[in-house]
Amino acid sequence: MSKSDNDFFLFRDFSEPAFIIDAHGFILEANAAFIKRFFSNSVDVHGMNVYELLSGLRHEPGLSASRKMMVDSVIATGKHVVFDDESGGHVFRNNIYPIQSPEGEISRLLVLVQDITAQIEAEKKVRHTDGVYRALLDAIPGSVFILEEECLVHSCNDCARAIFGDRTGQIQQSDFLELIVSDDRSRIHEKLRDLHVSGCGEAEEPRMHTHNNRHRYDWFSINAQQAVIHDRRYNVLVCIDITQQKNEEARLANYKRWLTMAVESGNAGLWDWNVKTGEALWSKKVWSAYGIEKAEGKFPSFQLWEHSVHPDDRDMVVGALSEAVDMLADLNIEYRVIHQDGSVHWVLVIGKPVFRIEGEVHRYCGIVIDITDQKELEEDIALTRELVYAALEKFNIGWFHVNLKDFSAMRTLEHAKIFGYDSLDPNWSFDSFIEHVVDEDRERVRKNVMESIRNHKDYVLQCHIMKTNGEKRRIWVSGSFQYDDKGNATHILGMVQDITDRMC
Repeated sequence: MSKSDNDFFLFRDFSEPAFIIDAHGFILEANAAFIKRFFSNSVDVHGMNVYELLSGLRHEPGLSASRKMMVDSVIATGKHVVFDDESGGHVFRNNIYPIQSPEGEISRLLVLVQDITAQIEAEKKVRHTDGVYRALLDAIPGSVFILEEECLVHSCNDCARAIFGDRTGQIQQSDFLELIVSDDRSRIHEKLRDLHVSGCGEAEEPRMHTHNNRHRYDWFSINAQQAVIHDRRYNVLVCIDITQQKNEEARLANYKRWLTMAVESGNAGLWDWNVKTGEALWSKKVWSAYGIEKAEGKFPSFQLWEHSVHPDDRDMVVGALSEAVDMLADLNIEYRVIHQDGSVHWVLVIGKPVFRIEGEVHRYCGIVIDITDQKELEEDIALTRELVYAALEKFNIGWFHVNLKDFSAMRTLEHAKIFGYDSLDPNWSFDSFIEHVVDEDRERVRKNVMESIRNHKDYVLQCHIMKTNGEKRRIWVSGSFQYDDKGNATHILGMVQDITDRMC
């Protein structure tokens, strides 16, 4: 047996093409798989030149030149190389290994050729499936965590990484419970244990550390449910930031308590819609949000959804949906639906387009949330505010609101009338107020207010002003500081009253 035979013995029965060439590209050995793959019948390929075969027989001169470049590189460096090329609609992975002579020279090379076309296609399908999964998670307006047993984070969406991760977007703690403030941790742990046993759970509102900072937390509403994937159970958690709503509860406590939180993650239902066929998939909560009773023989569809939309909103909603599809844009629509019992409900629909590998949108997927309570609460709060403002105006008291971040100001019409205006000036500011104060009082008033802002101390003062018509009046002004849940002063709420006649 020759040296060449010894080098090639293991590859004669190899299922993929294998051959040995010399430094000039002449074939010294080749297995049956090589001949079967690249020739129509059995031929003696010994002594053939692979570069001439690629350039002449295979009609691929470019491939021939690139192959020779790779061979020269292996001979020059003595290092094994791997590269892919395409031929006849197939993708091949080439491995070129140097074979050293007893003297240490590289005069021959072993070439292995593997058809990886099916592997490439499988990888594309996996990436596509992963894209659909990622689009569905990112369509949810909140942080989504998928937990294994013992609350270990299996995966999460981009929103969760942005809120709970560090500067690189990573969540360092593998234990989800480490994100919960310690005082709330045992309660959430117990709920998750119950969920793993029963498969269902109720929404919870713990405080959670954000931006990988143990000294910072925000309020979140957590809705959890169990999912079985490949015979393995996971807990799926949707965390909605409700910090602003908690702050609103505190600031509006003097008016009335909130009836419910604006959006509970437990009201969210998942949907998937095929743009081409109109077919759809709805979770159970989508059926309940639309007020449609699920029955045998009734399947989700575009027509069934459209029929649930309130007639007064139908043209607007269908038009917004068509425009989003045409523009390949996200969906974010609030509208009314009529339940089968005749009751009217508000829903929020959020969705994202799902793209094919070639870039075409063929499906949308997302969530639907019943926001009826939020809409009713907004109307109730607006009515309460109107009643309070009306009571103030009855006693000729003007109300103002100053944002300490940018010193932008809001005020009531009664406030404007005290200074001689018939309508609200959108550019009203602290400087506008100071300009109306008479010269002899101006510096005292400015100093009093600025000192109160520096010290975050409420103030009460009296001064004279000049109305727009030149009339001099005496006013009473009070200001009270408002704070966020971390103790930072954010706004000044105050009142102004004309007391000229009272002083006479």
